[in-house]
Amino acid sequence: MKNPIHLTLAFYLVLLTIAASCSTKNGDTSSQKEEKYELIKIDSFQVDNFTRVSILDYNPDEKIYLGYAINEDDILEISENGTITNRVNMKGDGPGKYGNWNPIGLGFGPDRQRIVELPFAVFSYNKNYEVIHEHRIMSPLPIRANTPLGRPPYYHANDTTYLLVGPSNYLTATHLIHNQEGKDTLQNFYQLNMQSGAVKSVVPYEANSIYNSTENIYSDLMGKSFFIDHKRNELAVVQNLDSEILIYNLPALSLSRSIPITHSVFTTYPPIPIGTSFSDEKAMQLGRLSAKNQKLFNLGNETYILQYFTGISQAEYDSRNSEENPYLGQFDEAEQRILIFKNGKQIQHELSGIDGSLILPLPDNKILVQERENMEIEEEFTRFSIYQLQTN
Repeated sequence: MKNPIHLTLAFYLVLLTIAASCSTKNGDTSSQKEEKYELIKIDSFQVDNFTRVSILDYNPDEKIYLGYAINEDDILEISENGTITNRVNMKGDGPGKYGNWNPIGLGFGPDRQRIVELPFAVFSYNKNYEVIHEHRIMSPLPIRANTPLGRPPYYHANDTTYLLVGPSNYLTATHLIHNQEGKDTLQNFYQLNMQSGAVKSVVPYEANSIYNSTENIYSDLMGKSFFIDHKRNELAVVQNLDSEILIYNLPALSLSRSIPITHSVFTTYPPIPIGTSFSDEKAMQLGRLSAKNQKLFNLGNETYILQYFTGISQAEYDSRNSEENPYLGQFDEAEQRILIFKNGKQIQHELSGIDGSLILPLPDNKILVQERENMEIEEEFTRFSIYQLQTN
């Protein structure tokens, strides 16, 4: 007969094994649930206007969007339900006007300022659109835009406010100058001191950047996406072809860390010699077919999302493209993926692309999306949706 003590010990060991197994399984399930994210459409609205409207920024204190009416060149303030609550036109000559160029950047600044960035100047207005600051900036090349292309970020150092401005904030550098300067200089931010107007170039490519690995250029792929995290005093930047998100400390703009990116599919093409014509087949191939990081957003609480284009083969492009319906792969949600980063690490699974254009982050893990225009009829409104990042 076996010793009762040994039987008791064996019984407890079995119980402990079962408990540990259940605990492990429950832990795995809990972990999986924590990492299972979805982007869910939770709301929508439309902005009634005779022409298309762009929304560039959102102010959670005033609870309004800042937008732009493309044909009228009006700056719009829009309520959360899509009502235009204020419409001003600052284009033209005269006191407080910013001239005849269209803005390339538009956004909220500190203390409820409205920041308007032009190819050669930056204006900051108070909420009554009275000029607070006006500074001329040296731009390497004039660029024209029908509507603002993004919002200029700001940060503080001591008693000074700085803006990060410049055309290559919004456009790939090779759209601006097709030479060595376009490769090595225009990818930088221009840091503008809002008090003094002083400007200097900051945040060049890092030494290990893919753009520094060759004497050639990645035509149409020398853009970036970025944001400033005011709570953490950090600037986050991702270049079109980077395999990492770079995090810089503010106000020093020193690289503090990087977050690796793993793409499930990232089809790229070789760079081309500087000076290659935009009409060259290899240059067009880069612009049409190559994968690229597109948009990086901060949802708060150290949660980032990155939308990227997977890239496609020449055969795939040819099968989808026609004169009647030109195929633009970078806007095809079927070829887009969305990555999630939490506390400095990438969540394993990817999300599918969303039908529409991701515009900007909103409070409570929400994202504003501009819906596609109906090309068959002339619409006198612009539709927007709000998605929320949720966990199961």
